[in-house]
Amino acid sequence: MHVSLTRIFCILVTGLLLIPGWTGAEGTISIADITGKQVEIPADVTRVVTVDPFSSQFIYVIGADDRLVGTCIGPANRDLVNKTQPNLGSLPSAGCKTNVNLEELMRLNPELVISSVDYTSINNDIERVSIPLVQIDLEKAEDLVKSYEIIGKIFGKEKEAQEFIDYYNQKMNTVEETGTSIPEDQRKSIYFGQRSPLQTLGDDYYEAEIARIIGASNAAKGLSGGDNTVTMERVYEWDPSAVVLLPYCPASVADILADPAWESLPAVKEKQVFRMPKYLMSWELPVPESILGTLWLQSVIYPESVSFDIKDEIKSFYKKFYRIDLSDEDVENIFSDDTQIILNKPSP
Repeated sequence: MHVSLTRIFCILVTGLLLIPGWTGAEGTISIADITGKQVEIPADVTRVVTVDPFSSQFIYVIGADDRLVGTCIGPANRDLVNKTQPNLGSLPSAGCKTNVNLEELMRLNPELVISSVDYTSINNDIERVSIPLVQIDLEKAEDLVKSYEIIGKIFGKEKEAQEFIDYYNQKMNTVEETGTSIPEDQRKSIYFGQRSPLQTLGDDYYEAEIARIIGASNAAKGLSGGDNTVTMERVYEWDPSAVVLLPYCPASVADILADPAWESLPAVKEKQVFRMPKYLMSWELPVPESILGTLWLQSVIYPESVSFDIKDEIKSFYKKFYRIDLSDEDVENIFSDDTQIILNKPSP
């Protein structure tokens, strides 16, 4: 059969275009974002803006934060960011999550923007001004890993990204194996207190994902999103095995234990009320530190099932990925319930 050279060439080129990370026009590569969309970006990207508050932490972990020209710090501890990640702390912001300043974004002249697949409105705005947009999704462990692989490809840091992913998978898989071994009738449910004790989150949030991984469940069945205001009666109906207050909940553990409205809840009677720890960010958020949040949650919900020392895990993690040497006092302060992250005002 006679096949023209032109046809063979076209077939080869078409095949190459389907390969993630294939070099397209001179000096550019094409990568697939979490939606599967092919995005053409510079092969050696040097000017990136993030409007997602969580991706910049992973970019720091893989050593690519020097290529950010704008970022969204979000609910991070800004004092700690300035101290331990001065480059991130000094960067301007073009917006975060639901708001983006297109004029500022264009002034920063990014080669691409990293955003979350959930930010439909600002993603549309960014695409309208013809800035390459790479979307990620961090709310499920599987998607978080895929998104970290994408970020690694963007910066040519595949090796560093894979090092973290291997660590993440090893820790999460070990926890999940223990969780799946727990008999169904012994599995616990967790109520998460958000910006108030009676505001909680649904099963589509990362907090519910780490509850599932440890062999527990989110008590707020049937809800979605992160800003669900519920009644005290509803909490009693759910009858959670434990109450976990997130760092941006203004009530303390002591407040809940002493509150007459909560005192008849079995979890409160049994003092199964905890505060999710935080350091750079709250540990239950979809950031690298969520490894520690998962380990900590397992240690307080199923203490009999853990064989690790959570304090050793904390020190090892921050030294390995953040180049931070924590003292014993630093670790104790992480577990303090004295302060909360404030989310009731815009974060740049």
